Amino acid sequence: MLTLFDIGLHFPDRVEKIGALAEELALSRDQTRMYARFFGFDSFRCDPDHALAPLLHEAGRLVLERNRWLDDRITHVVYCHTLPSTAVFAGDSHSVLQPFTARGLEAFSVTMNHCASALTALNMLDEILSDDDVALVLIGEKAFHRVVRVIENTTIMGEAGCALLVGRGSGAYHVLGSSTSHDGRFAIITGRPGDDNLDAFGDNYVEFASESIRHALTRFGVGLGDVRCVMPHNVNIPSWSQIAHQIGLDPNRILLSTIARYGHCFGADPFINLLHARHEGVVGPSDLVLLFSIGLGATASSALIQVN
Repeated sequence: MLTLFDIGLHFPDRVEKIGALAEELALSRDQTRMYARFFGFDSFRCDPDHALAPLLHEAGRLVLERNRWLDDRITHVVYCHTLPSTAVFAGDSHSVLQPFTARGLEAFSVTMNHCASALTALNMLDEILSDDDVALVLIGEKAFHRVVRVIENTTIMGEAGCALLVGRGSGAYHVLGSSTSHDGRFAIITGRPGDDNLDAFGDNYVEFASESIRHALTRFGVGLGDVRCVMPHNVNIPSWSQIAHQIGLDPNRILLSTIARYGHCFGADPFINLLHARHEGVVGPSDLVLLFSIGLGATASSALIQVN
């Protein structure tokens, strides 16, 4: 069984409000109202002057400082990101993984499941980590362009650096299981406006998400009544209301309060929501929670977590 020892988060200091972003993101007045009033977005952390590597390294530093006793056990560093490439070609970019490869650690990226890659990585780590191994997992990327930042009529991206310490033994959270589902009909999606495959994926999104959650719960051997709440990816509020209706779940058991504060922070959302729920006392010892995320492609990944 995997243990999630700790979660570290780091956000850019710069806060953007949805109303001030309309011109930059080429949003019409009606679109701006839709994202704010209907989809639930209000503010985002995003700073073009805050480079990617420092964003992630600060999250890693915070979590390692709190858990110095695990530092000598780190054998793997995994960078989970949504975009296949997070650096501009020929640009002056500092490698996210370079400081760790310099220590002789095994370092690699996980990306092909897009925003679901971080949850998918938990299953992979369960296969490769020995009893004494610990992995540092880094999640996050820059919302550096409108094409990256906006999925039309669906969501707007924010920025966050997230770091996980994963291994075996006693810790804050136990990973009781993980599950991943794919729908190959939507394997090629650019995310750009006018992408017919993106529109078709949107039409099938709620059913795909609902069926993936049902499949995961069956695999884990638990029912909805056993799960304290769902820690979602922050795509938007209406989609989760529809999913809750489809699977017969009280919408109040889906943690959606961070959507307004941070937007959709790529693969970091479920862990942002888990940490927020723990700090706010929404979940406590012995609670079961379901982390869930969908990546374009289409992949749905989930993890059943026991809070300790």
